[in-house]
Amino acid sequence: MSTTTTPLPRPRTTRSLAKPILWATIALAGIFVLYLDIPLLHTPSPYRTQLIKEMVLLIPHAVCGSIATILGPFLFSTRFRQRHLKRHRIMGRTYVICIAVSAPIALILQLHRHDSLAFANGIMAALWFFCTLAAFITARNRQLVAHRQWMIRSYIFTLNFIITRIPGPIPAFDHISDANFSLMLLMLASLYLFLPDLYFNWRELTQGRA
Repeated sequence: MSTTTTPLPRPRTTRSLAKPILWATIALAGIFVLYLDIPLLHTPSPYRTQLIKEMVLLIPHAVCGSIATILGPFLFSTRFRQRHLKRHRIMGRTYVICIAVSAPIALILQLHRHDSLAFANGIMAALWFFCTLAAFITARNRQLVAHRQWMIRSYIFTLNFIITRIPGPIPAFDHISDANFSLMLLMLASLYLFLPDLYFNWRELTQGRA
């Protein structure tokens, strides 16, 4: 008498949709911002004139910032890191190099200004560079938890270009003064540093001692 064994079904692994939705949202937001900004490049205005004057610096700044933004989904993918560790490290170094180019240029672009907006943009660029440097140092020291935390902070600053332009079609935002926009930038910089800490420590904040 022969017996056959029926193989047990493999447990289904449900992949979280949070990350794909997040990356899709960021991609759509980036396309939306480009849709808003491209017409401004062809419309005669003081903004367009200033862009043309600063084109030599703006091109490497924009290219490096765009590359850093595109690398985000790969750098934060656990599956990609586990399967392609060497590529992950190469992409990580590329990300750091991009910020090392883009952030100082952002500072240089503010040197001709002497107002609150230049100060706020300078703070943003300095914190962007510092968070990326901290992520690089912690990675070199194999402090992986701290590395992940600093990378999240750095990437949020990388997304600042998109975040600050999403409300563009809102009339009140479109006519915001430089002083108020500077204040908003400083508030965002504080949130970029604070919100990741809230995320990292959420369990300790919401659960009592056993």
